[in-house]
Amino acid sequence: MSSEVDGRATRRWPAVLGSLRRRLAGEQRAKPPATTWATVVSASARRSLGLVDRLILRLDKLEFGEPDPARLADLFELDHLITQIRHHEESLLVLAGAPSARGSRGAESLTDVLRAAQSEIEQYTRIDLVVTDLDLCVVPEAANDLVHLAAELLDNATKHSTPDTTVAVAAGGADGGGVLIRIDDRGDPLGDDELARLNDRLRRTGGSVGGTLGLAVVARLAARHGITVELGRTGDGTSTEITLPAALVVTADDSPEPVPATLPRRPVREPHPPLADRVRTALGPQAEETDGDFRLREGSAEILVRVRDNPPMVDVLSPIRSGIPAGERLYAQLSELTAGMPIGRLYWADDTVWCSVPVFGHEFQASHVKLAVQVMTGLAKELADKDPWPANTEAGDTDKPEKADKPEKAEKPEKAEKPLKSEK
Repeated sequence: MSSEVDGRATRRWPAVLGSLRRRLAGEQRAKPPATTWATVVSASARRSLGLVDRLILRLDKLEFGEPDPARLADLFELDHLITQIRHHEESLLVLAGAPSARGSRGAESLTDVLRAAQSEIEQYTRIDLVVTDLDLCVVPEAANDLVHLAAELLDNATKHSTPDTTVAVAAGGADGGGVLIRIDDRGDPLGDDELARLNDRLRRTGGSVGGTLGLAVVARLAARHGITVELGRTGDGTSTEITLPAALVVTADDSPEPVPATLPRRPVREPHPPLADRVRTALGPQAEETDGDFRLREGSAEILVRVRDNPPMVDVLSPIRSGIPAGERLYAQLSELTAGMPIGRLYWADDTVWCSVPVFGHEFQASHVKLAVQVMTGLAKELADKDPWPANTEAGDTDKPEKADKPEKAEKPEKAEKPLKSEK
């Protein structure tokens, strides 16, 4: 069978080459118009997005039915990678001038828009988000484009800042009824020429993309909705300001009812109880509540579940090792270990190394926090077994000279006499 296929390919190959020579050696044909390539790219991207959405639905079913924490962490990592693939395919639609593949039937809260943007980037655990005006919403025709625009800028901030730092995001109302979103990262500041070049790229919707694919996407989305994006310098890094015009912003009270997916009967959805009450119900009576936090023990792991209302989020934490002093070596170690984790992050606070797995509060379900607790249990046990921090770091810098005396113990003359016992 293979020889027959090889024979057919060998016979057809000269004909293919001859056809190409005739086409290229003859009259120069006009290049296909740009609209043709845009149509091809957008059609291909939409087909890929259809497959990605089917894959995400399949993964959701596997995640909710997987009891093993290690395999569940692998599924979470795969889910997040597929979400990033969908983001890149949607970038192709933007560059091709096509509308977003995802539509919104109603206004989306500013908190949900920024959380959705956070979930689309690789280093999502490094984002520290604060929304001051919780009643602000984004009109449906701009919500998904703003998610994509913000995700590109958050991704740039995490990739071009110091790995062991957080990226601060603050959002709230601006003068004139709009919205101001500010992203601050810490790292090497941009030079004057580089800052001017990048801001110029953000103001242009055409021209070569070059090495600024993300900024080209941001520029086109911003021009589509009249959004202003400006880069600047801070004392220890770079700031990005996103200004939404008042036409894109409504309040929760003024936002119209979303268009129902099916007509005409639409059940009235009861308001959700407070997030803390839903977490309390999900964890059950075995969780001890102290100062608004929930504590429970799973095997040898101590788990802390913390609920935040602004923005709504549940953080599942575990203290991995206490008595650890801060230092450059520790920060580098935490960054390296976090990069190798399938989900969550490691950080230092109050002389303790913590592991964190966030759960977004939007559309919260009891299974979400249960899965996060299972994952945290597995991560805490794995990190405790590895014990990557040297024992002498618990005592602080004052005990370091004792480490230099250890070579004396390595002599151990008793062990050198052991061969005498084999003569018995």
